[in-house]
Amino acid sequence: MFYSYSRASYILKDKWDCVPNCQIPETAGTVVDYKWHHMSPTSVGYIAHNDYTRIIVVAFRGSADANDWVQDSEFSFDPWPAHVPGSMVHHGFLSAYRAVAPNVTSAISRLVAQHPTYKLVFTGHSLGGAESALCAVDMLSRYPQLKQRTYIYTYGMPRVGNDVWANMVEKMSVPAYRVVYESDLVPHIPFEWLGYMHFSQEVWIHGNRTVFCGKDHESQQCSGSVAIGDYNIPDHSQYSLANWRFTR
Repeated sequence: MFYSYSRASYILKDKWDCVPNCQIPETAGTVVDYKWHHMSPTSVGYIAHNDYTRIIVVAFRGSADANDWVQDSEFSFDPWPAHVPGSMVHHGFLSAYRAVAPNVTSAISRLVAQHPTYKLVFTGHSLGGAESALCAVDMLSRYPQLKQRTYIYTYGMPRVGNDVWANMVEKMSVPAYRVVYESDLVPHIPFEWLGYMHFSQEVWIHGNRTVFCGKDHESQQCSGSVAIGDYNIPDHSQYSLANWRFTR
């Protein structure tokens, strides 16, 4: 179901009436509380809640135009977050998130206060997955009491930071599912030789099977086993086949 929330960020207007992602039974009754569309650097997304499933969703849109791809290709590192020495993250992704962070975190804070028993889910596809991970870390750094309510679901997310960053995300001990479909190229960039590393756990959709890859960062039993020459772009748009809901 969270891929539908993620995908809705590409087409959502002011109400939860997009087609088809807003029409599936699992997302029925969702209310949009806040939206943003920052032009440069590009960051687009929304925050919503659903009283039936008792969740708050923070969804960031993935790459949609040339400006987004320029942002994605800025492979240099920035130190972040400041309280974790040695943690470095992708300059372009962080610039996009920082452009909207004050308003987004403020809106999330209001909603979690209004709905103190609801789960808080961060989600996004591609670039949106990267921003959602940054936002989740930012919120938990500010409000560690949200840890027991927080979930991260990303789809086709590129690598976001270095090994210190990846280890820090894992030490937060929140359920994090980094979904990779088959031989999708995007989760394999920026390349590891540039100093980037994914956090766990990967969920690999492969051969009509769902493989949970454990706490091994980038398991060679999962998408890490795909040869570089077999990476492809079409698989990046196939995540509707991975649209399910996990539970803790």
